[in-house]
Amino acid sequence: MNGARAEAAFWAAFLHNRSVDAATAADGAVAVAGGYALFVGATAIDLTIGAGSTRALRAEDCEVVEEFFGDRGAPARFELDLDVFVRDRGLFEDRGYIDEGVELAVLETATTPARPVHPEIDVRRTSDRRGWIELAERAFDGGYPRLSRTLEANAAAGHALVIASVGGVEAGAAALGIAGDTAILYSAAVLPEYRRRGIHGALIAGRLGLAAARGTATAVLKTKQGSPVEHAAAKFGFNRTGLRRRLRRECP
Repeated sequence: MNGARAEAAFWAAFLHNRSVDAATAADGAVAVAGGYALFVGATAIDLTIGAGSTRALRAEDCEVVEEFFGDRGAPARFELDLDVFVRDRGLFEDRGYIDEGVELAVLETATTPARPVHPEIDVRRTSDRRGWIELAERAFDGGYPRLSRTLEANAAAGHALVIASVGGVEAGAAALGIAGDTAILYSAAVLPEYRRRGIHGALIAGRLGLAAARGTATAVLKTKQGSPVEHAAAKFGFNRTGLRRRLRRECP
């Protein structure tokens, strides 16, 4: 499955299947040209992902997205594969979208059985969602938009939450999602004092092992170009398969 479509399908399935209460009543997903417009209120997940992956985008696709986000008082936002961004750029310019200046690297590899990375680093699954959120919040160190609510959604959606420990001290956290035969590795962060010690790599290896055990064939993650995450992922066979750009249009 195309990485963007897999990521969009993962979040759409979560939104379609979650329990709804007063705080989540506006959350939802709507299909758009191979992807989904996603809204998880006041989080970094309020995006349209995978749109245009099956055909060229049209004005009516933008209208669907704009109405979807506009009904929720939010700007219409797209995260587009670079080839889609280039192909359909004129449409977005005509409709008044602006480039957010965010360019993300998309990395993919085949899933593989778990293998040890460093004898001092232990990676384990956890069912303590609150503990995972608190660790991840400290690890992201304020560098993530709308952090608390985003991590709550990330934890609720994940098929597996993992924690890395060094000498018995929890040092990093990450999440794994599954869509069809594709594993989505996301929300990985390491406490500042433990960075550059191989923990990102251990979190990647641990999640690849969990994904392989669930029968997935491919794993995908996205990160800023040239980031430590990209360098760590390259050691586990990840190759850059694309770039993504983000566009937005404010509500009228």
